[in-house]
Amino acid sequence: MRNKSAEAGSRQYMISVPLKVRLVLGAFLAVGIVFSLLNPAFISGGNILAILMRTAILVPIALGVMLSLVVKGIDLSAGTIVGLLGIVLAMLIRGQVPLGLGIMMIAALGTIIGLINGILIGRLNMNPFIATLAMMFIGNSIERVLTRGGLPIYLYTDTSGLSQVFRTELFGIPIPIILLGAVGITSYLLMDKSVFGRRLYAAGSSLGGAVNAGIPVRSFYTAAYTVSGLLASISALLVASQVRSGQPLVGQSYMWDAIGAGFLSTILSRYRRPNVTGTIFGVGFLAMITNGLTILGLEFYWMGFFRGIIILLILTASALTDKQVSFGVMRRGIRRIRTAE
Repeated sequence: MRNKSAEAGSRQYMISVPLKVRLVLGAFLAVGIVFSLLNPAFISGGNILAILMRTAILVPIALGVMLSLVVKGIDLSAGTIVGLLGIVLAMLIRGQVPLGLGIMMIAALGTIIGLINGILIGRLNMNPFIATLAMMFIGNSIERVLTRGGLPIYLYTDTSGLSQVFRTELFGIPIPIILLGAVGITSYLLMDKSVFGRRLYAAGSSLGGAVNAGIPVRSFYTAAYTVSGLLASISALLVASQVRSGQPLVGQSYMWDAIGAGFLSTILSRYRRPNVTGTIFGVGFLAMITNGLTILGLEFYWMGFFRGIIILLILTASALTDKQVSFGVMRRGIRRIRTAE
């Protein structure tokens, strides 16, 4: 009986996953076509590059948030870490610290903040939402202190090369795009092709089973948040280079997209779990929506409304697809039982 149930469950996944993939890809194409018809500039080479550049900024922080989702947690401090590290980097550059050393310092600081989150959640067993919310409040306050109440730290006379990181090309490819590929490939190999990734998924999917298998679950929880802090430092570098300054609270605008992309990735997963490829696609999708609404001249206070509507429509269609497939599998199972009788 158990084998038959398992077979039915596996068939359900085999049927529903292609439907979901077609659903999400169809939504992606439909949104792109609508924007293109409303404003042909949307499909210009320069605008597509702009979407990719925004995606490059968002992907590291989104993948960090994805790691926290894998272990059934959440990282609300990721955006704050981006903003705080950007401010610290701007202060270091203004203080004549070499760019390479400054990058290493914010990477170390991001890792330390992530480690603190990991210890609070993985070792002290705090609620992830509350722990990272507290870190977000602390980080936001430190940002204001460092910027004297919220004044940006501008780099008018930047000779370190920070402002060129976002604008320089290597072999004709912008550095942010190269970083996007490097972070994406490394994350994919880490999560889908390594022992670490398999154990992290195991720790998140079944705590009791992972413990019985000898997996140090708490250590993997801590590692997930630590890596999340490290990834946030990459986004901080790109943001600081793009705006040529340290902007207080700038990371908050990226955090919600990162969380949204992490949850959207579950739609494209066979096992309905957060994953690297789905997260990158989700970031690109949200970046495309933001870009399209901007090109159409929509006021910024309406953007959240329309982005939310689009996401809700996709999630609703996905839920209805699941329900339809589940009903179909159940109906076929009932037919087999009646036939056997």
